[in-house]
Amino acid sequence: MLESLGGYVECETLHQMNAMMVPTGMMGSFYGLLRNNRDWLVQQGVQASDASYFVAKQYMSMMEDAVESCVDPSRFDDLVEEQTPGGLNEQGLANLSQQGVFQSYNQIMDALLSRLEGRSDGSLTEK
Repeated sequence: MLESLGGYVECETLHQMNAMMVPTGMMGSFYGLLRNNRDWLVQQGVQASDASYFVAKQYMSMMEDAVESCVDPSRFDDLVEEQTPGGLNEQGLANLSQQGVFQSYNQIMDALLSRLEGRSDGSLTEK
C-alpha cells in the first residue's frame, strides 16, 4: 500500500528518522531556487510565464533522470560524472562548489536536524 503512495524507507532508529525528515525541510530552498532561476530569466528579457514554464519543465526532466534507478546509491554520482567535460554544467557545478554552496547546504541540514532532535532552535546563528 505504501509503495503505491510513493514508497517508503524503514528507519532503524529515531536519529535516522529525524535525519530522513531533514531533506523535506529543504523544499522551500528548492522552490526558492526555481524562483531565482525564473527571476534571472525575466531579468534577461524572458516573459515571466515562459520563464516559469521553462524552469519547471527543465527541473522536472532532471528529477525524472534522478528517479530512474534511484535505489542505486551511485545514481547521483553517475549523473554528476556524466556532465560534459569543459561544459556549462561542469563549470556551474565547479563554481557552486568553489563558492561553498554545498557546504552551506550541509550546515543548514545539520541545523535542521539539531532542531528536530531538540538541541537547538535550528538557526545558524543562535539568539
